Amino acid sequence: MRSLPRPWVSWGLTASFLLAVLTGLVISYPFREEAPLLSTAGIEGVVPFGALFRYLHYYTGQLTFLLLVWHTVEALRARGYLRRRLLYWFLLTSTYPLTVLALFTGYIVRGDETGLSAGRIAENLALSLPYLGKLLNHLFFAVAEEGVHRAYMTHIFLSLGLLFALSVWHFRFRKIKPEDIALWAVVALALSLLWPPALHAPHFSVSLKGPWFFLGIQELLRYLPPLLAGVVFPALPVALLILFPKDPRKAGLGLLLWHLVYLALLGRGLWR
Repeated sequence: MRSLPRPWVSWGLTASFLLAVLTGLVISYPFREEAPLLSTAGIEGVVPFGALFRYLHYYTGQLTFLLLVWHTVEALRARGYLRRRLLYWFLLTSTYPLTVLALFTGYIVRGDETGLSAGRIAENLALSLPYLGKLLNHLFFAVAEEGVHRAYMTHIFLSLGLLFALSVWHFRFRKIKPEDIALWAVVALALSLLWPPALHAPHFSVSLKGPWFFLGIQELLRYLPPLLAGVVFPALPVALLILFPKDPRKAGLGLLLWHLVYLALLGRGLWR
């Protein structure tokens, strides 16, 4: 019999996500979306413990995504999809793109050169979609017209919506222990001290790199049309997860191949 997912992964995911939302609420008070870069720099340099809260928010968000990947892999190995209805499994797998979107819009919101450049790329990718492109861009990005306003609203409401959904239907925050929160806060703090997330002031550069979870897509855009590289390719793992209960062997092989390709693209992007 396959073992169930180890509890520390799910509790670590829960604690990291809760910390990301709480620290995000703290830094949202001094943040001003009409001057995002100046506001973010002010949070770091003027607000007491502002840099600490921003760094913790950044890294707990990254940890949330990485632990979500780990949790999903363990759930697949334990055949958790057999214990859930297809609709429920579909709703769970939808947390993947929603979490990535929450992370990505948070990256845009800081308003520095790489963040806004990533936002403009996302805007162009959304507009490449037939029929729904303009609507999706207006809902989530609209960087050219409104700066970081739409991305900021998306980041806040999506994070709170995911927190509510996961707390009601999947995790139980009342069961989480203070030591779980403390442990992952220490992990995020250690990462903050070792690699503080830097801001990049506006300047001309021919090699602007987006966040690591987007860098592989950014690299693929050099070789394929935007619709294929920025929409179809990122949608493949989500589709494979949804179809996993129907044919686990083929879907698992497809997921493995997709991640190997993405890691190769990520490595190429980091090397460039």
